[in-house]
Amino acid sequence: MSQLSNAVLKAERAPLDSAGAQSLVWAHFNEKPEGAFYVGGTPLEKPPFRIAVTTPQGALNDETRTSLVAEIGRIVDDVVGPYEDRLNHWAMLYEVNDGGWAGAGQVFRLGDIQQAMDIKAA
Repeated sequence: MSQLSNAVLKAERAPLDSAGAQSLVWAHFNEKPEGAFYVGGTPLEKPPFRIAVTTPQGALNDETRTSLVAEIGRIVDDVVGPYEDRLNHWAMLYEVNDGGWAGAGQVFRLGDIQQAMDIKAA
């Protein structure tokens, strides 16, 4: 999980050794019971992974999105190996509109988040 978290931080141009950045990259894993994943009505023995990455709008650009997706692919291949004749994962990148990221009763804009993560704005 730390490899995926660090890939996101790298794409966002956050220093990996920043406590602020590490505290704001959250990850979780939802495992499904065997036989609970179907494709085309057929249960799969080795289901694909679904990796959802949510970032503030403007945190990534086309170049960093492309490099993040490639890094996610490398990580998944290293962990589970490629699957024969099908994808071993889907990566889905979501952006939260600026002003739509909030916590502790306050709104955090991209600049606020970047500051907390020690990111030097480009």
